[in-house]
Amino acid sequence: MRTTEIDLDPAGRVRAALPSEMQRRSRIMEKVRHVYLRTARDTVLQGHFEGLMADLTERREPDAAVDVEARAELLEGNILVVLGESGAGKTTAIRRLLSKHPLSPNYGRQVVGCVALTVRVPSPCSVGELGRTVLRATGYKIGRSRISGPETWGIVRERLQALGVLVLHLDEFQDAHLTLNVDEQMKLRHLLRSLLVDEDYPIVLIVSGQPSFETFLRPDRSSVRRGRWQAFGKLSLPADGGAVTKAVAALAGVAGLTVAGDFGHAVFPRLVHAGCNLLGITIEEIHDAIRYAIEHDRKELDLGCFADAFAFRTGNLAPWNPYLASDYLTVDPTRVLAMSNPPPPDEPSGRRKSRKARG
Repeated sequence: MRTTEIDLDPAGRVRAALPSEMQRRSRIMEKVRHVYLRTARDTVLQGHFEGLMADLTERREPDAAVDVEARAELLEGNILVVLGESGAGKTTAIRRLLSKHPLSPNYGRQVVGCVALTVRVPSPCSVGELGRTVLRATGYKIGRSRISGPETWGIVRERLQALGVLVLHLDEFQDAHLTLNVDEQMKLRHLLRSLLVDEDYPIVLIVSGQPSFETFLRPDRSSVRRGRWQAFGKLSLPADGGAVTKAVAALAGVAGLTVAGDFGHAVFPRLVHAGCNLLGITIEEIHDAIRYAIEHDRKELDLGCFADAFAFRTGNLAPWNPYLASDYLTVDPTRVLAMSNPPPPDEPSGRRKSRKARG
């Protein structure tokens, strides 16, 4: 029996087994998810990336010939740090940049000939485990069960050079470093710097994570000085209103939906609050509402679509649904399965006794 691509792809088997109507909806949602909302921060991110790549190719001696086997005549690499809360859209923005920019060809499609490589940082993140994760991302199979951190990174350097990788994106550098002791944290900082100043093959580092990473890297003044820093902040009203409203219209249009005429005042403020004022989560809220609309044969994307989609996802009743609550700003949009208010906290025993004494 001949093995087909579907046989090797579990998701493909599930997709093929879906009823035709579900397949139709999935194709619509694929098109919706493909649309990317470009904002001013993408322009800043692109500028940082292009500056790093230019720095990497400039030589100490402008007239010296560059040996393709040894790049010692080139300057050291630098680091770009993109920080923001979970759901701010850091990963999507960086991956989008690398996949579309001509300076990073073949990104995400193949290992050989791919200038940029994204690796999700493991947690806990020891020097050795990070190295093994990078090796696996390059397609390298680690045969031995025990291999030291320094030896691992020696192989990593050889592997990156052999594949021609110039940009290593370490994604989701969240609290991984917080699980390490002081000595291991220092080793990890030294490792990151050593990749930038490698005499034979310096590379560019892109690190994306939560704001606490700045505190982690701060003791290494050399890396901080080399770094380009960008914060992915929260949405602000009304400054970001136009961009989000434009995104809703574009995404709804791809799905063949119209947008309710009262969207600006009836839905938009609640949507931003439901999205925790973070662009990435807000876009996810829009996706959920569109999916609900096409699954229920709605023609218009209105407040009801957002409210019903939120209720279905979270299990919250109306008082804890930011699209339905009268005072929606008091609703915690991260809460799930909210069906009653939590009981008031117990008062200190001393206070209860004092009240009884007064009575």
